[in-house]
Amino acid sequence: MSVPTRPFGALRLIQTGTGVRMDLREIRWDELDPGPIGIRVHYSSVNYKDALAATGSGKILRRPEVIGGLDLAGEVIVSEDPNFPCGSLVVAVGGGLGESRDGGFSEYARVPADLLVRLDPGLGTYAAMQIGTAGFTALLALRRLQAQGIRPEDGPVVVSGATGGVGSFAINLLDGMGYAVSALTHKSGCEAYLRAIGAREILGPKDWSPTGPPLLSGRWAGGIDNVGGAALSWMIRSARRGGAIASVGMAASPELQMTVFPFILRGVSLIGINSTEVEDGVRRALWHDLAHRARPEAIDRIAPQQIPLAALPASFEDWIANRVVGRVVVAIAKE
Repeated sequence: MSVPTRPFGALRLIQTGTGVRMDLREIRWDELDPGPIGIRVHYSSVNYKDALAATGSGKILRRPEVIGGLDLAGEVIVSEDPNFPCGSLVVAVGGGLGESRDGGFSEYARVPADLLVRLDPGLGTYAAMQIGTAGFTALLALRRLQAQGIRPEDGPVVVSGATGGVGSFAINLLDGMGYAVSALTHKSGCEAYLRAIGAREILGPKDWSPTGPPLLSGRWAGGIDNVGGAALSWMIRSARRGGAIASVGMAASPELQMTVFPFILRGVSLIGINSTEVEDGVRRALWHDLAHRARPEAIDRIAPQQIPLAALPASFEDWIANRVVGRVVVAIAKE
């Protein structure tokens, strides 16, 4: 294949004096960031971080103008790297896409080889974007808990932000590996969804308190937190002896107010998860697992919806307003 000679669609995010402006327009190949691998993008997806970037609700963008989209999956059409020959199906998540370099909300992309992973047979570009950053991050957090020695027989694992992409995949992956999962959510009407993807217990606002003593009754062998703030503090304070909590996100707050008692009296571990900057070997291993032994069983229930590129600008407010359950795939140029 060769580079496109016609203009193609892309969603640019432009920082202005009053915020961020979305510009859905046609661009040309030479307007993309340079990169040794050229990709015809089949699909992207929408993450909460994408919505923060596009609406200016969070300080995500690292340059004045960039094509949005943390995720992309598609076919290699130009390559300067023998590890990614033309025709290869590839996926890229994080690594500065949609923040410091042009991302996946474009019909074509040019990216460095170290951001790409070749997809295993059986995992197409659509499934890769159903999983996306969310599933990748959830599995990374789960593997870190397992490296800390957290086993299914040690007790239940709690997941906050349970209806979001990371939370949903964390629940499903944990359940598939034999863990008893408690889902913590502030969103009403989602009990059936959470149980369908693997939650054994549903916790709502009445089941925990943002205040309380430095140590609570030990309930959790482990946890995956997506919201930060008071919820993360509560999870740490109610972890069992030797438990571990993986901190993934800060949708509610970046603050953490608590004592050191859970760490020094119970030996609780707090594990930071950064899915943006991951070693290449770890990145490949996680995507291999997601294609095989850790493929989420409820992938179609978690990510049942796709929207076209043209619908993106009007969709982001749903994420900011916390109206989205699970994942949404963006159809760029279908397989």
